[in-house]
Amino acid sequence: MTVKNVAFILYRYPLGVSSMIVNSIRLFARKGCAVDVYVNSEHYDQAPITFDEPGINVIRFDESRLCFFFRVYRYISRQVGDYFLPLARRLPREITMLLFFPGVYRFMKWLNHHVGRTRYSLIVPVECMSLVCLMAIPDKQNIIYFNLELLDWNKGDLVYGNNKRVLKELEYGMIRQISRVVTPSPLRSDVFSEINAFERKNVFNLPVAPLGEGVERRSRFFRDMFRIPDTHRVVLYSGQFIPYFQCIEIIRSVARWPAGTVLIMHTWSRSGLKTRYFKEMKKAAEGAPVHFSTQYIGYGDLADALSSADIGLAFYQALDDNYMEILFSSNKIGEYMKAGLGIVCSDFPSLKQFVEGHDIGKAVSVNDIPEAIKNVSEKIKTVRENVLRCYNENVRFENYFNVFYHQLEEANDS
Repeated sequence: MTVKNVAFILYRYPLGVSSMIVNSIRLFARKGCAVDVYVNSEHYDQAPITFDEPGINVIRFDESRLCFFFRVYRYISRQVGDYFLPLARRLPREITMLLFFPGVYRFMKWLNHHVGRTRYSLIVPVECMSLVCLMAIPDKQNIIYFNLELLDWNKGDLVYGNNKRVLKELEYGMIRQISRVVTPSPLRSDVFSEINAFERKNVFNLPVAPLGEGVERRSRFFRDMFRIPDTHRVVLYSGQFIPYFQCIEIIRSVARWPAGTVLIMHTWSRSGLKTRYFKEMKKAAEGAPVHFSTQYIGYGDLADALSSADIGLAFYQALDDNYMEILFSSNKIGEYMKAGLGIVCSDFPSLKQFVEGHDIGKAVSVNDIPEAIKNVSEKIKTVRENVLRCYNENVRFENYFNVFYHQLEEANDS
């Protein structure tokens, strides 16, 4: 059976951030599907994106008119969920949603009103909060869950806070009712299947990766923005400014970098500029050759802008499998590769095997960044050639999507 129309559901995940989501929407449309994208305006506005492909319709849910009391209650509910886990397990699922995730509950009611009008070939919830919003949909066999964060049974963490296990109960209840899941890599699929007792054969893979040819001709975007001489090496961090990405550790390492090397810290998230962590980053950068880029760069222009650098940094705290099994789950690494940048990243086993096996950079501990930058800089021309070759042969998203789409059609026909 041919896929005719698709609904993507994004409650919390900013639409314009993940290349896996953006490119899936585009390629479904290019294959002739009508694609409706249901988003929360608050998160859509963090990384807005427009689509040139016909047949893509972005439908926005506006939370801006919530009363003060509701916002306070929503904040409190996010802090206390784990303490009331036994109660949450006994309540009907919709009541649990209302009590512990009132914002998600409101989105669910709005979504049911809209989705109920159309019979979709596929409904694609992105992340667990979007999945649980579909609990009232009668026919769940056309749901295919795009899982980007491996939610486990442990207590609260950086992403989900203190109501994580309540959310996990809701997610697990939905996983038991669906038949297909997508994760970014085979290793993450193994972990997902183990956590959720889910049939491994029903987990597909789509990497977090860009579309199209790698960027052969480098731009001058960041060099011109910060007036960086051509004789200087430009090292780039692109992403959110949060502790998990070890931004302060990166900045502190600059004092030991080779002479004539400049660090650019770029972010798409305006909200991250209001945090105490960003203030600490600014303080750590005082007197060092560090520039902060806080201008939003649209998804379509990102690879060209990044290509003005030489080396891209991608570091992660080693918290658990969700955070460490990052190969093919990292927007940074995929975008750096399309832009032709050498990679210096965390030395997690899968990352190290891929990056050093293809000779596209170095995988090291955050303390060893200076030596890694020196090593990559000394052979930057060869590294760039290797990166673009590796990107075109091993990373480009459309190669994986075509296989995935064929698998979908086969599954629908069986």
